[in-house]
Amino acid sequence: MKNNEQKNETMLREAPIGKLLLKLTTPAIFSVLMYNLYNIIDTIYIGRWVGTQAMGGLSIAFPFQMILGAVASTSGAGAASVISRCLGKKDYEKANNAAGNTFIIFWSIALLLTAVGLIFLNPLLHVLGTTEEIFNYAKDYLTIILLGTVFSTGFSSIIRAEGNVKFSMYLWIVPIFVNIVLDPIFIFGFRMGVKGAALATVISQITAFSMSMYYFFLSGKTSLKITLSHLKPNFILIKEILIVGAPSFFRQITASLSMIIINNFLRHYGGDLAISTNGILGRINMFIYIPIYGFSQAFQPIVGYNYGSENYTRVKQTVKYSAIITSCYGILTFLIIQLFPGLLIGIFSKDQELITLGSRVFRIFNLFLPLFSAQFLTPLYFQSIGKPSKALLLMLLNQYIIYFPIVIIMSKLYGLDGIWFSTPINALFSFVIALVFILKDLKTLDKRISAKEST
Repeated sequence: MKNNEQKNETMLREAPIGKLLLKLTTPAIFSVLMYNLYNIIDTIYIGRWVGTQAMGGLSIAFPFQMILGAVASTSGAGAASVISRCLGKKDYEKANNAAGNTFIIFWSIALLLTAVGLIFLNPLLHVLGTTEEIFNYAKDYLTIILLGTVFSTGFSSIIRAEGNVKFSMYLWIVPIFVNIVLDPIFIFGFRMGVKGAALATVISQITAFSMSMYYFFLSGKTSLKITLSHLKPNFILIKEILIVGAPSFFRQITASLSMIIINNFLRHYGGDLAISTNGILGRINMFIYIPIYGFSQAFQPIVGYNYGSENYTRVKQTVKYSAIITSCYGILTFLIIQLFPGLLIGIFSKDQELITLGSRVFRIFNLFLPLFSAQFLTPLYFQSIGKPSKALLLMLLNQYIIYFPIVIIMSKLYGLDGIWFSTPINALFSFVIALVFILKDLKTLDKRISAKEST
């Protein structure tokens, strides 16, 4: 192995956990920030200068974008977990095969979704909850996004899994810069509106795709040595990647389904204004959660590598440090949201009616924000250690089994307010369940640590 490859593994195995988390989290947060700027930039341009109805069109299209993103996260997260554990066990050939088969999984599913999405686009938009006023905006935007699906990869997860966080960060910095430059040119210069926002996003995704291909096959910087033989389908390995990546898929799919169901409820109880408000708040919340997402991306390779090498003490330390830091961030952010909600919403819209409604709902959505990190990190913990069934169960409980009945009951009892308050109620239930799961598994780690120390 080359020196930089050995350095990456030594860092995952031996560096102090606090220092290691900081080292991996800083570029990871920056990477997630760049990723979310795709949606944030489009939202600002469209919401402030094209109009509230155009913003509603993006809100309708967004759940399906999350479904497309779920394909990337499934293959990427599944492969990242497998590769991290293989590197921990020094099984480099399996790691290479996992990376090669991830490419096969992603491109196959992406092409299928593109074809199905374009063929059934009109009925799909009605299922997503569109109204007649925002239908054309949503259709124009989603058509172009679908055509670029094959370039919306999750390969940065594989790069992070081998410890190369710097290139993973570049993989987002460069494309987002492309997006920032192209958005105003297409939206205003060429007068393309929402079509311009979608086209800028696709071109930035093509940039990220090209950089990924350069890294894996031309740069010589990767620990992985992917050849044509590794691109041959290995169905046992494909099954493992999909099973391990399934929680990421269901996390985004259930989040997408939640948005679709909520949009349909909002269409009934609140109309275009409620849909646009929910869309803006969803994007702001995604932006607020960036540090927690960044921690999760640093968290996964550390936990996966050390679990694979049976260093359970470092696994426990990683969980502890991550929980403390993300909870402190949640408390700080909660206070800012409760005190200054209108300032954040005003960035995205000049519609005073939307700002007034959004300020109230923003406070409601984030009543239990300090608890969010537990319900987010716990499924990722189980996914990282190769226990996808527990991770999947937590995802389904958090975003589907508990949430949907709450929405149905609360909307019937309290109408539009019931829909808004369903989010914090679900967050509270999800926190309690996640806490029970993680504490039980950490006790198992304690037993393994004791057993190793006694031998």
